[in-house]
Amino acid sequence: MKKVFLVMIGAALSFGAFAQDTTNKSTTSPTEQTQQQPQQQQKDIYVFKNNKMYAVKSGNVTAMADNATLSDGTVVKTTGEVVTKDGQTKALKDGEYIDADGKIGETTQK
Repeated sequence: MKKVFLVMIGAALSFGAFAQDTTNKSTTSPTEQTQQQPQQQQKDIYVFKNNKMYAVKSGNVTAMADNATLSDGTVVKTTGEVVTKDGQTKALKDGEYIDADGKIGETTQK
């Protein structure tokens, strides 16, 4: 009887080792998440994260070394500033991106 009790205690304790954190906290950055998504028709995007701009092209993430000009004439600067062809400026916030069509959105991670 004592062995059965010890086995039950051991089994109960071992289940705790398999508990999962379901708070949905992820340590991957938005750019890493983009890389992990299935390779579908992904648009090129420019992501502002941790005060740095990253270019995500064909699933490959690189830090932006130079400003980029989109097909509509919008300029994406390495500082996170976006300048439209008519001169309007907007500073991207942490976690925001701009796609190749000039549309601004938020990444899934903050």
